[in-house]
Amino acid sequence: MLNILYHYFGSKILHRIEPEIAHAIALCYLRLLNQLVRKKKNITPVLKTKICGMELPSPIGLAAGFDKNSEVFNASLSLGFGFVEVGTITPDPQIGNSKPRLFRLPEEEALINKMGFNNKGMLYVSKTALMPKLGIVGVNIGANAKSINKILDYTIIFEFLAHQFDYVTINVSSPNTQNLRELQKPEMLEKILKNVNAINVSLERQVPIFIKIAPDLSKNNLIEILNVCEENKVSGIIATNTTISPKTLKNPINFEGGLSGKPLFKPSNKILKILAKRKSASTVLVGVGGIFSAADIYEKIRMGASAVQIYSSFVYKGPMHLKKMETDLENLLLVDGYSSVEKAVGVSIG
Repeated sequence: MLNILYHYFGSKILHRIEPEIAHAIALCYLRLLNQLVRKKKNITPVLKTKICGMELPSPIGLAAGFDKNSEVFNASLSLGFGFVEVGTITPDPQIGNSKPRLFRLPEEEALINKMGFNNKGMLYVSKTALMPKLGIVGVNIGANAKSINKILDYTIIFEFLAHQFDYVTINVSSPNTQNLRELQKPEMLEKILKNVNAINVSLERQVPIFIKIAPDLSKNNLIEILNVCEENKVSGIIATNTTISPKTLKNPINFEGGLSGKPLFKPSNKILKILAKRKSASTVLVGVGGIFSAADIYEKIRMGASAVQIYSSFVYKGPMHLKKMETDLENLLLVDGYSSVEKAVGVSIG
């Protein structure tokens, strides 16, 4: 009932409010739901899938950026998400960039954010993460903006938080922290991965490690990153983060920050396609960017994504749209003769 009320009334009201305030209100609603929910929603067996040893009731996940401080993951899972990624979390708390820093482009069904990893830090999250989890919850980690050693930041936070989550995503692709994307360079990324892998092997339960990459990479850059990831036994790649290119817009404008939403669909698919053709069989791909329908999800799955994450469509369409996408995705799979998500992964790769 709360979900229906939110969908038909709450989302309409929130769209008339300044975006960051609306986000805070939505989190308040989910904190309330967090106190009430005791089990996750049941999902049809056709949508159940498995990646990196993790059992997902649905391939549709909630991308990082919504639940920045790991406060409402159970409420999010109860809405029907197959998995949730919290964060981005940094070692120390930080307020992020100056406001306003979140903008809607409704005519483009897009968002622009220049948040700058605003979060309460790893100590706070280590406490919120103690709540028993109703499903798969990953953590997205990043470096503090003022850190003098950003590579060390990833080592520190991985060691502190990894054991509390089902997987860890290393975010080296946000455009909103100065010089962060420099860490996608092979020599920098390799240092990060060697450090976190050394910690991971010492954990009682090793966690899958994902790398989240930018959609603005050249083909050569992308292949270099893929090689480094596979040489360092990364479990998977999340493709992609937000774009800094205005060319993706129907009506291009200059902006600061990262663009998400429908304009990101084709650029992220271009990255996904290159990765799918060149990756090894053991490297998992998670598709992100511009997903607004089951057809969008199905296209990414057929292109090689084992799972997907959404964000902008959740903001624009509300939680009931998630249920519609799940139902429609099941129908698309069954019509094409696929009894599971896994059977459709990569079937369009030429």
